[in-house]
This record gives sequence, C-alpha cells and structure tokens, in this order.
Amino acid sequence: MYPYLHIGSLTLWSLGLMMGVGLSLGYLFGEADFKRRGVPIPMGVFLPAMAVAGLVGGKLDHAIVVQRYTLKQNPLAIDWVSTLWGGYTGFGALIGGMLAAVLLANIYKTPVLRVLDAIPVCSLGFACGRLGCFLAGDGDYGIPTSLPWGMSFPHGIVPTVAPVHPTPLYEAAYSLALFIVLWRRGRPENYARTWQGSQLALFLFWTGLCRFFVEFFSRHGKVFAGLKESQLVAIVFILIAAALRLFHAGTAEQYAGGRGATDANSATGPEGGALPEGSVP
Repeated sequence: MYPYLHIGSLTLWSLGLMMGVGLSLGYLFGEADFKRRGVPIPMGVFLPAMAVAGLVGGKLDHAIVVQRYTLKQNPLAIDWVSTLWGGYTGFGALIGGMLAAVLLANIYKTPVLRVLDAIPVCSLGFACGRLGCFLAGDGDYGIPTSLPWGMSFPHGIVPTVAPVHPTPLYEAAYSLALFIVLWRRGRPENYARTWQGSQLALFLFWTGLCRFFVEFFSRHGKVFAGLKESQLVAIVFILIAAALRLFHAGTAEQYAGGRGATDANSATGPEGGALPEGSVP
C-alpha cells in the first residue's frame, strides 16, 4: 500500500501517523470518558503511562515470538537487540497498557475495574493501529485468497503481489464497531445500571472471539495444539471475561443474601403499605 505518505516535501510514515491519530483520539475520548464516569486520574498522566507500557509490552511480546522461531533454527542465536528493534504486537501492547492502568488505579485510590472500564478507548486505538498496518503493508496481511476483496501489497514494507486476506481491515472493522457499542454503553445513564468491569468483560470477550476467527486467515505459525499464539491469547481473554462475569454474579448473590432480612423488613412504607414493585434496589 503506502508505507510513506508524501505531502509536498513532507514525508510521513503511515503506520506512525495512524498511531499518532490513535493516541490523539485516545486522549480526547479517554478524558471525556473519565469525566462522565467520575474517574479522578488525569488523562495527561494516564495516557502517557499507557502508551509507554503498551510500547514495552508490544515490543517484548514481539521479541519473544521472533526469538522463539529463531531458536528453533539455531539454539545459540539469541539476539534480543535485533528482535527488540523490530515490530510489536497488539495483544502485548494491550496487556502492558492494562498493567499500567492497574498500577495507576492503586496510586489514585480508584477501583481497578472502574478504571479498566475505559477499555473502549483502547479498541479505538487498536482500530487506528491496524489501519496503519494496512497502509504500510507491513506483513500483517493474511494468507492468499481468491475472494473478491483479496488485496495485494506490491509496494508494502513486506511486499506481495498475490491477492491476500486484508486481515488488518478485518481487525480494524470489528474494533471500531466494538468501540461504538461500548462507548454508547458507557454513558452515565447506562453505566449506572451495569456492574464495574462489565465494559472490560465485553471488550475481552468480543475482541478475543473476533481475533480467534480472524487468525484462521493470518500468516502466523501454529504454536500449540494446532492454534496460533494470538488464538491462545484470545482464549485467555474469553476466559477472563467469563471469570469477571462469574465473580460479579457471586458477589451480587452474596450481597443480596446478606441484605435479605433487612430488605424484607424495609420493603413496606411508613404506613405499612407495600412499596411499588421494583422499588427495592
């Protein structure tokens, strides 16, 4: 595609440009989300911490993946400098950013799940990053295909003339759709009716599910039980989402059980009449 965009005498790296767009949108939407949900962490602190931790996590994950394949060819070929100089992985960046969010939540004495419910912004950033990968033709495209929407990248960073699955577009599409749905769900009137961590759980579940199936069209190698690394991470995401839902159900049941007797006694008004149905929280 277009690894570099030329505007007059100015040359821009398309992947870097889209990452910059993602960070800018992340700041705007992240600050708005923190304000509407009452999260006290300044976005000027939160976003840089997320960006640095995400970059480190993405680089380390990429280095581990590349190094593993290198060691298969030559067990003595441990070259972390060259592998760290290479690319990065989206899942590694996400995990690194989430760890930074947990740390900041503890520093600012804010419930961790309430902070992590800002995850829709990460979905928007991920969509921008994948559009950058698509423009750059950096090798993240999929396997050859004869489908009408197959695309070639003869001028990409990793060129190919054969029509292939444009998997970065698949990932950008589901990430953008997920952002739109979760952003609307995060409105104060909607978020007040949900449980803390529900945004995170939905993001992990749908991102994991979509990525699992997209990986069948990717060029990545299989690492375990016929599955690719990203598919294994996707399964972990889905399991974490299920665990969050079960944890909420368990705590809600325990809370309801502890209040049972009190609620039964207080379910009548001062005159002894029953309150309207649904009035007990």
